[in-house]
Amino acid sequence: MHIKFLGTGAAEGIPAINCDCAHCTRARNEGGKLVRERNAILFSLPGYELLIDCAPDIRSLINKYHITRLDGILATRSRYDHMGGIKEFEYWPGGLDFLAEDSLFEAIKREHWTEMLDAVMFHIPYYPGASLYFSGFSIIPFAARLRQPIFGISVKEGNARVVYTSDTPVRLTNYARRVMWQCDLLIVNTPTFDTVSGNHITTVEAIELMKRVEAKQMILTYINHKNKPHDELEEFVSQFQGVTVAYDGMVTEV
Repeated sequence: MHIKFLGTGAAEGIPAINCDCAHCTRARNEGGKLVRERNAILFSLPGYELLIDCAPDIRSLINKYHITRLDGILATRSRYDHMGGIKEFEYWPGGLDFLAEDSLFEAIKREHWTEMLDAVMFHIPYYPGASLYFSGFSIIPFAARLRQPIFGISVKEGNARVVYTSDTPVRLTNYARRVMWQCDLLIVNTPTFDTVSGNHITTVEAIELMKRVEAKQMILTYINHKNKPHDELEEFVSQFQGVTVAYDGMVTEV
């Protein structure tokens, strides 16, 4: 399984606009891995290129990484930082599957959809706990929140299993923990390092989650400017075996 992290920033991106914090200042001055476009991940699966979410920066990311083929887009949430780039696909040459749970799709249609997208997108509903079978791989979505339409996914290809949690709080269902159990790779959105808000799991909490579900490896993404800069975060996670911090353009294989 080939996974490319197109963007690894949270809703604000790094540097955030009109922010002079130390993290954003370093990103402006030094560039490189300190800079993060908003979150988008490309899964290259057998016969199928799957984009997870459509960040507002998706047009520039697709051009930057020379992406010429997509088969489907899977939505995990309707918020702007997850779906703000969907209108860019009005001009995509060819059809695309659009995978979204029904209530999530209704929210996306209210907030972001256009008539031109109807000619490009074919809505394929997914249901929490029900497997989507694609011959060479399968996807099982699960609810990442109790009351909001936000979803994580488990992707299985052969014997390899990758779980992506999207905007997950530290409080998870027992079912979600079993989906994550002993997965080969757990990808977790952790905007902040240890600032607990209840809305998102923190970096510190994610490392504890990895231990509890006995995931073999973990990648942290969706980092905001209130988290540590990339180099400092890398130094912190180096003490934990199997934990990696994503950066824009990073590629991994499972």
